[in-house]
Amino acid sequence: MSRIDDLIKENLSEDGTVLSLREKYIGLRGTMELFTKGEILKKVKVLTYSGNQIGDEGAESIAECPYLTNLENLVLNLNEIGDEGAVALAESPNLPKVTQMSLFGNVIGDEGARAFADSPNSKKLIKLDLYKNQFSPEGIKALTESKNLKNCEELEIYRE
Repeated sequence: MSRIDDLIKENLSEDGTVLSLREKYIGLRGTMELFTKGEILKKVKVLTYSGNQIGDEGAESIAECPYLTNLENLVLNLNEIGDEGAVALAESPNLPKVTQMSLFGNVIGDEGARAFADSPNSKKLIKLDLYKNQFSPEGIKALTESKNLKNCEELEIYRE
């Protein structure tokens, strides 16, 4: 059994709908392995995957995963995700039920902010947390004026 299999076994809820892998330092290679685990991921509705140092490629791996069709809440805080990863997540057709997404404390810039603002997928978001990223007032404006985010009840975008 691989380390990823062990982590899944230890951190997946009994009913298989919640997978919490917060600060397990899985990295890119482990992320790429994890998101090929089809049968296990198909039931997951809540995925907490913060602090795993996945970067853009890891975010792209999640966005490209065909097994997350039941996922509703995706938490990817503190993962060094930049614009490329944000664009992949914003435009992914593989996350059809996600209504809550948290990308707090990454390195997303204006391009990533615009991707969420422009994506039709954002219409279903009720929560989008982009707090403490690296976009400018231009990115903030794109998000706050987005017609695709008009139904988003919690849009966290303050930048320090």
